[in-house]
Amino acid sequence: MGVHDNPAAGSQFDIIPLEPGCPWYSWSRPNVKWCEENLCAWITAPANTWSNVAYILFGLIMMRQAKKMKSPTLHLFGPASIITGVSSFAFHASYTYVFQIFDYFGMFCFVYLAIVVNFRRSNVIARSQQKVVFWSLVVVSTVLVPILGYFDLPYQLLVLGLVFFTLGQEIHIWRMSRKKGSHVVAAYGWNALGLLFLLSGVMCSALDATRVWCDPKNHLYNGHALWHLLTSIGLFCFFQFYKQFAWDKGMKGLPVVVVDA
Repeated sequence: MGVHDNPAAGSQFDIIPLEPGCPWYSWSRPNVKWCEENLCAWITAPANTWSNVAYILFGLIMMRQAKKMKSPTLHLFGPASIITGVSSFAFHASYTYVFQIFDYFGMFCFVYLAIVVNFRRSNVIARSQQKVVFWSLVVVSTVLVPILGYFDLPYQLLVLGLVFFTLGQEIHIWRMSRKKGSHVVAAYGWNALGLLFLLSGVMCSALDATRVWCDPKNHLYNGHALWHLLTSIGLFCFFQFYKQFAWDKGMKGLPVVVVDA
């Protein structure tokens, strides 16, 4: 896959091809072109590529903290952040459609992890079900990406919809925690900080995508590179928020389930 002639379905901008003879020339292009100029090199967009290292570094920190807490559930967050970084690194380095799908796989890993643990907090699923539910959702959504692309539909809306769904979950859980009979009222400071970084990243990426902030020759920093940096910090903040719960046997912390079903 990747060496076909059906590039960039549902393009938001003109998809600029690479020059003949470049490392990724024969591969199909994605459906979006960020501001940074793509070079004739193995790493076509240096700023957008190297900024993904932040996800990997924060992922390693999360894994270290989860190991100290002896929590298999929290330990899932670190690898999810690392997968997000590696997949986005590959996509921006190659500027290819096939690695764009891999990029979405990475984003689905972290977003669905938050959704699944929130399912546990609202007593929708049990701990024994979380891995099956998580991987089922990730795989189905990843398969949907090329299907939506085939019908010229903007698959970017998938991630946007999932982010709104996660926010809706959190609002619902917060309201449940205020009701009589609730087992727990969580501290939301880290969650609010994570949301602030996430929204700041969205704003930077939107400025890049709309070319309001755009210098194609700048391969050190740009709006989308800042999206990577800011959202990686945001994901780390969300992890800090989830650390307050006793997800696994023997852990100390707040009860996971807000109210009984």
